[in-house]
This record gives sequence, structure tokens and C-alpha cells, in this order.
Amino acid sequence: MPSQDHDLASMAPKKVYKSSRRNRVPLSCEPCRSRKLRCNRERPCSNCTVRDERASCKYESPKNGSAMNPQHHASKQRGSMQQRINHLEDLVKNLIAQNQKLPITPEGVETGPSFKDSISDASDSTHSPGKTVIDGGHSVYKGAEDWYDVLQEINKLKQVWSESQDAQPEYNVPPTLSNMVDGSSLLFGQVQRTDKIELLTTLPPKHQVDKLIHHFFDRDNFPISIVPILHEPTFMSEYAEHWEDPTKTSAIWLGLLFSILSINMLAYQQFGEPPDYEGMSESLFQLYRLRTAQCLIIGDIGKCLPYTIEALRLNATAELNRKDDNSRGLWIMTGVIVRAAINMGYHRDPSQSQSITPLQAEYRRRVWISVKEIDDMASFVVGFPRVTSGNFEDTREPRNLYDWELSVDLTMLPPSRPMSEVTPVAYLIAKARLFQALGQITDFNNIPTQGPYEQILDIDNNLIKAYQDLPADLRMHSQEWDYTVSGKKATSSNMQLELLYHQGICQLHRRFIAKGRMDPQYNHSRERCISSVLTLLKFQHIMEPFFYRFSRARKVLTLSAMILFLELECRRKMPDTTNTVSPGSDDLLQVLSTSCAYWETAQTVCDDAQKTYKILSGMLSSFQTSLASSSPSQPETPRPPFEFPGMSSSLQPGNANFSDDKDWLSMSNEMNIDWASWDVFIEGAIFETED
Repeated sequence: MPSQDHDLASMAPKKVYKSSRRNRVPLSCEPCRSRKLRCNRERPCSNCTVRDERASCKYESPKNGSAMNPQHHASKQRGSMQQRINHLEDLVKNLIAQNQKLPITPEGVETGPSFKDSISDASDSTHSPGKTVIDGGHSVYKGAEDWYDVLQEINKLKQVWSESQDAQPEYNVPPTLSNMVDGSSLLFGQVQRTDKIELLTTLPPKHQVDKLIHHFFDRDNFPISIVPILHEPTFMSEYAEHWEDPTKTSAIWLGLLFSILSINMLAYQQFGEPPDYEGMSESLFQLYRLRTAQCLIIGDIGKCLPYTIEALRLNATAELNRKDDNSRGLWIMTGVIVRAAINMGYHRDPSQSQSITPLQAEYRRRVWISVKEIDDMASFVVGFPRVTSGNFEDTREPRNLYDWELSVDLTMLPPSRPMSEVTPVAYLIAKARLFQALGQITDFNNIPTQGPYEQILDIDNNLIKAYQDLPADLRMHSQEWDYTVSGKKATSSNMQLELLYHQGICQLHRRFIAKGRMDPQYNHSRERCISSVLTLLKFQHIMEPFFYRFSRARKVLTLSAMILFLELECRRKMPDTTNTVSPGSDDLLQVLSTSCAYWETAQTVCDDAQKTYKILSGMLSSFQTSLASSSPSQPETPRPPFEFPGMSSSLQPGNANFSDDKDWLSMSNEMNIDWASWDVFIEGAIFETED
């Protein structure tokens, strides 16, 4: 006999449970859903447009009911948003109350505890400059005033608002495309947002990527200098995990992989393509460069995810080594990289955070010094101010160690090797130190009012010290200037350091060439500048022809020749009143003649070399004719000023320092040469010659 409880249970009304799943309106059109295609949600969408099925491109409308009732959902979202706003208001009130209770320093900054193992003696100060917070995979820098919680709450508020907007019924609202301003570098091209599936389909097969990764980490044979900011064993472990399930790979890490592939293609394009990539390296470089940008957009560089700065920095390496002149775009891009690194706390030494392992700490130091180096380099090349010139960072230099000395289970860093032992990190450190001195030149040249001459001498001494401190294996030696005899070629890294040093001397002292002939006080600058110019032009003897394809190499060589022509014009206008020893005018003309011969040969590999050759050979011919017609026993016969082919009349030297109408030496500190206008002339579209 059934129990009474069973009878009562059978008589009780049964509850009907509804599924808690939201019946969301499909966002794709009906044809795309049936074909399982990605719909761009336009009306009509691109898929229906391509198939000429515009009429069938229809979207499902929201249905009435409790699950999709807009008013009910909006009311619920408003309540959630109101709670967020109230919470945010409470946070602000609490912070205000805390600030009123804490003692204030004379600078108006809250007092706080000093950091352990800080480089600066923080224990002697009540100033708390902030700290780096490692939260899971995120690395976030919290400033001196603790607004981090407020910012987090605002982010949650934005997330709730975004969910509220996504849940609203979709009518005739076109989707917003994520386009970026036009330009030459990452984040400045017409980059449209895409999804991860499309990015993954762009990757080559694994066996091809394996070869490219091996080529990238082969530092002894890879032709482009790569900053050692990736721990190869760690990266290879993550690389293996990626191929196990590519869909789980983060967009930022995928951007890092694409940046590595793009640098490989750039190396093939510039230094020779293997058979597998013959005729394809340039187009693949542009594709992988685009994919890097799209990955960083999807991953959002503001989210402080791992490998964000590494991906940005390697992309900057690709931009820096391009043949075309993208110096201004690179300079703007480095500002983004520096600020993203500061946002993640790279400017503070990792020893201040106990949650950062020794391996992570050392690579954070490498990343930060590489960020400073690219900022100094971009500013030096374009002549604009640096971002990292302030005293807001205390990150130590990385140690001179090999990658194999560092591991994940490391508990204490090994001692640094001497700089005389050239590891990949030694070149990074030496180059960063040299750029620190070159950055002082950039800062000085950007001062609105010119500083005292003594300051230039101080900068010059700092530059000399940075150059002399370079390890012997990173400096060029006499036998490398004539490798046809010695058989020893200089490495591209050593050549770059030598070029940068002498280019810095020219930028610092070129304004005093004219004054050095009138006032012995400035003769040091004149001699230093001419000596470095002669060294720069000597590089043409050891440069491979393809180097003329690089705009920066052409600009440095052209500027060097221009300085010698100006020195010759100074000598013609005013004899040397000082008892200095420098190359004679005939020697300078011989150097310029040799330089023009190299430019003539380079015409076969670079169209711009042909334009440069026409200009310099015309100037050389004019000076040779003038000197040949002059007799030592007679004063020089005045000659018409040389005119630059293709240069506008406002920039012609005949209107300034080459004219006999005025005392041209007293008209300007730089022989009446506007070096900014000259730089624009060299890099701009006006650098044209008539056939």
C-alpha cells in the first residue's frame, strides 16, 4: 500500500522550472547563421553582398516576453549601475578622509613606507613613489596616491555599462569600425579590428614557423640586431603550448609571435631571400606587421598583460630597420611604448616587489633598458625631445649574463660578467649608455634658448667617456677600415655604434664651424666636427652597396658632405686666423670627390642615390672650378653662389651664407644655415633633381 506521504506528494501541484538561459537575439543575419559564417552585421552584410543575396540578409528581431523584455532588463541594469556608482562614491569619500588624516610632506605628497632593496635611499624620505602590483598575469603600476581601487571600480562600471548596451535590441545601428589614423608605423595605419580565428589562419604551417623561430634566436647568424628581451627556454615552452591548442593563446602573445615573423621577413628582404620565400618576403613582412598591430588592438595594450611591452618593442625593431624614412612615426610610437611600460611598472626596479621572481626581474630590467634605448634612438634620429629624460625611474641596469645562466627555478641571480665579455646583453647595455649621452645632445638642441658653450663641452666630455667605455670588441679597429687588405670586416653592430658616436659629434658641434674660424674659443668644436665628418665619409669605403637603400644612411652621408662644403666656403670667404692644424682644402676636395664616386656607383641600387649624386657632384664641380681659377699670389675671384638643384628659392644658399652682399658670418651661429630646413630638404619631397 502506497504511503500517505507518496499520495500527498502526488497530489501536490508540480512546479515548472524554466531554463535560466538567456534567449539572446542572434547578432548574425539568417544566411550567415545557416552557413556558419562570420557576419560583419552590416545591412546587408559583406557575405550577402558578395553572393548577391542582399534581399535575404535579414536579422531576427527581439521578441516580447519576460526573458527579452527591454524595460525589465533596462530596469535591472539601471539598478546594477546605481550600485556601482554608489560604491564608487564611497571609495572616493574614504580616500578623501584618509588623505585628511595622513601627514603631508612639504611637497604635498602622502607619507608612506620605504621600499625594500630600493636603489635610492627611500628610508630617508617620507615620499612613497608608488609600487608595481602583480595581479595574476597582470603587471600594474600603482602611483603615489592610491587611486587604483577607484580605477578598478570605474572599469567595472564601464563593463556593466557595456553589458547593458550589448543587451539592448539591435536595430538600424551600423557597427563601429576600429580604424586608426594614417601613418608609417604600428598604431598609425588603417588597421581594422579582426577576430582571433582570422589571425590564426594567417600563421604559416608549424614546420615553417619552427624554422623562422630557430632563425630568429640564432643570434650569431641573424643579420638584424635583436634586443635580448625574451628568455628563449620560456618562450619555446609557451610556443609548444600554443600549437597544442592555438585557440587558447592570448592575443598579445600571438602579436609577439607575429612580430618575430615580421622581423624574419624583414631580414630576408634586406639581406637575401631563401628559395622558400623568394619574391614574397616584402609582402609577408607587411602582412605580419599588420597582424601584429591587430593582435595588440585586440589584446589592448592598456590591460597590462604579459608580453605587451616585448611585442611593442620588437615591432619597434622592425620599424627601425625599415629602408624608408619613418623616423617621425617611430618617434611617436616610442612615446606609446614608454607610457605602456610605465603603466606596467617597468620604470621601478623589480626588487621592490617580492612577487616578482629573479628571472622575471632580470628580464624586466632588460625590457626597460631596451625601451629607454629605443626612445633615445628615435629622439636622436628625428631631433625631437625624449620621453625618458626625467628622473622618475630607478630600475637598475641588467646584469651581463647569458640566457643559459637564467632559469625559471632560479632563486638568486649570478654575478654579472665583466663588460669585456661581450654577451648579447653587453651590446644592449653599451648601446644604451652611448644613447644616454646622445640623448643629452637631443635635449640641448631642443632648449628654446641656447645654453652656454660650457654646457656643450660638458656634453662632449660625456659623449667621449661613453664612447671610450665601450668594450674593445664593440669598437672598430684600424684594420677593419680596409678589409680588402686585412680580410677582417667590421660587424654591423660595431659600425652602428661608431656611426652614432660621430653623428652625435656633428649634431653637437656643427653650429660652431663658422665661429671657430673667427674665435679660437670655438675652434675645438670646429675641429671635432670636421674630424667626425671625415670619419663618417670614410664609412663609404666599407659599406655594402645595399646600405644606400636606407634613408638614415643616406641622410648621414649627405649631411657630412654638406658640412665639408660649408667649411670650404668658410675658408674661401675668410682665411684661417688661428694656428690650427686641419686637412687642407685640396684634401677636403679629394675626400668629397671620393664620396661622389661612391654615390655614382650606388646609383645602380638606389634611385635616391642618383639624386644625391647629381646634387653633390654639382657642388663639387663648382668648388673645384673656383679653386682652380684662384692663384696663391692673387685674391680669390668672387664666383656666383652655387644653387641647389630643385631647392626652393627661399632655401637657396645664395640667399644666405653664399652671398657676397652681406657679412654672412655674422648673420647666424650656423653660417646662416637653418639646419632644421636642411633636414627637411634632405628627407622631404623637395629632394628632387631635373633630368
